[in-house]
Amino acid sequence: MPIQSETVWPAFPGDEQVRIASLDTVDLGRLLTKDPIEIKKLLDVCTTHGFFYLDLQTCKEGLQLIDDEQGVYRFMEEYFAKPLETKMLDDRKSFLHGCVILINFASSHSIPSFKPVGVFTGTKESHKDAYETLKVAREEMDAKSELMPDSVKAKMELFDRFMNLSNLVNYTLLMCLSDALGLTGDARLEESHRRDQKSNTCLVMLHYPPTEADGTNIGHNKHTDIGSITLLFSEQWGLQVFDPETQDWKFIQPRPRGHATINVGDSLRFLSGKKLYSCLHRVIPPTADVQTENRYSIAYFLRPENAAVLEDADGKVVAASKWHDDKYVMFGAPHQEQDKATVLTGGMETILGRA
Repeated sequence: MPIQSETVWPAFPGDEQVRIASLDTVDLGRLLTKDPIEIKKLLDVCTTHGFFYLDLQTCKEGLQLIDDEQGVYRFMEEYFAKPLETKMLDDRKSFLHGCVILINFASSHSIPSFKPVGVFTGTKESHKDAYETLKVAREEMDAKSELMPDSVKAKMELFDRFMNLSNLVNYTLLMCLSDALGLTGDARLEESHRRDQKSNTCLVMLHYPPTEADGTNIGHNKHTDIGSITLLFSEQWGLQVFDPETQDWKFIQPRPRGHATINVGDSLRFLSGKKLYSCLHRVIPPTADVQTENRYSIAYFLRPENAAVLEDADGKVVAASKWHDDKYVMFGAPHQEQDKATVLTGGMETILGRA
């Protein structure tokens, strides 16, 4: 991956003028010391936009995460360059908690590893998605499970440290939000995310390979995230967020190295009594629907305990594991079916004035 300096904002790859979202920056070091001003800032961005930059350069934990990010990028370049038939050996053919979607409805309870391009619906009608992924479940990493891909096991120290630091960041955000919301006891957000309880928390490495102008695979369809907090790294353009004020899509500009992008997901919105804002986003090629380069991103998805109880966008009470499964089913549904339900976008389209 090209190395960005700490002061350079990556330039947009195309010649055209694009709309760019204005995001606030929150300081991880100040949150770790429970700075009240920074905690209030965190609450403000999570109740208004649900998307923000996180500066990792102000504490030793963040600096280590920045270093390990580059190691994960180097791993991804090597892994995703392998032949498809080799990567498919890591495909467990399951996307759900305890069952299988699209392929075989009787598989393992473990989170899948490799997903090839074109399994889910893409950003345009009659198109499929344009990304492949490799997932590492937190439960399996904690147990040092033999089910993990051999390539991940070969880099166990890197992934173990990266996932633990990512978890620390997301838990810090949860605890600060609990403080800001005045939550106590079992109502605190972190009490629904206990490390010793089963959950679908995972690290996901995403690769968008170059595509043709007339290809059938375009981007990553609009959605809100399933879980609670997403910690995202990407040095390249493509991520967009829907702006309710202008009613259009705006690009998230990649920050200089040393920053992550954070967004609130459905589960955290539901657990907060819908006080927090689960943002609607997507990924598209930045130039004329054509992915001209290999695009890489790293996401750590903190999700609640499978048994956590949520009230979804339609007012239905569901377990977090069922919300996870329902959402994954909807990722693969036709656009017409997606548009009839609130699952894919977590009910946010109505709130945003898009429905």
